This record gives sequence, C-alpha cells and structure tokens, in this order.
Amino acid sequence: MSEQQPGRSEESLRYEYSEVGQMFRHVTNLRVFVFSIFFAVMGGVGFVAFGKEQFDAAAALMARIAGILVIAIFWLYNERLSEQVDHYSWLRADLESMLGFTTKKPGRMGRFPRMIVIWRIFHSLVTALWLYGSFAVPLDR
Repeated sequence: MSEQQPGRSEESLRYEYSEVGQMFRHVTNLRVFVFSIFFAVMGGVGFVAFGKEQFDAAAALMARIAGILVIAIFWLYNERLSEQVDHYSWLRADLESMLGFTTKKPGRMGRFPRMIVIWRIFHSLVTALWLYGSFAVPLDR
C-alpha cells in the first residue's frame, strides 16, 4: 500500500492504521513468547541430552539430535516473525504518510543493530554451544 487509492476515506485509512498497529504489537509480543517457549523446550531436551546417568545413551543421542532440530525450527520461526515485523513497519509507514503523520521511517535507527541481527547471533551461539556439548560430552557417562 504505497499510494492512496481513490475512494479511500481518511476514516478507513485510520482504521487500517489501527489494525496494522495492533498486528505489529502482536507479532513483536509473539517473539517474546516464542523466546520463552524456546528456553523451556531446550531445557527439557538438554536435560535428557546431558543429564548425568538419568537416561541411557540412545535417549541422550536422540535428544542431542532433537536439540539441533529444535534450534533450527525456532530459528526459522524467528526469521519469519522478523519478516512480519518488517512488513508491518513498512505498511505502517506508508499509512502514516497517506494520513499526513510525521514519524520516523522504519529501518536502521540509532547506534544499536537491528533485532534480527541480535536474534541471529543468539541462535548461532546456541547452535555452536549445543554442537560443542554434543561432541565434547561423552554419551557413556
């Protein structure tokens, strides 16, 4: 929605702006929720994978493999959520320009990196630590 369409009233644009704002907040809140679910799932999988003498070697091996899959699934889901945040940011900016609002455009603002960069660094570190633990900790404890 980059240009005002004929026949669109200011009221309908304001309503769409309100809906886009709610979706933006929903998606950003969903990232925090997914983050907490990720830690809960990884805690359970990590307990099975690295728990001392709690489970047999076959279960620990399967949990180590499952950990990599869980990291990949949550990483991909986080990438998709970031795409949605970007989409709603740009859509909101287009609506703001149509309505004559004066706000900052989405994109890189300030000296901090974008959130997707932080998420990628986080998932890379978790992956590296999981792989290190999977190979460094022996299965036959």
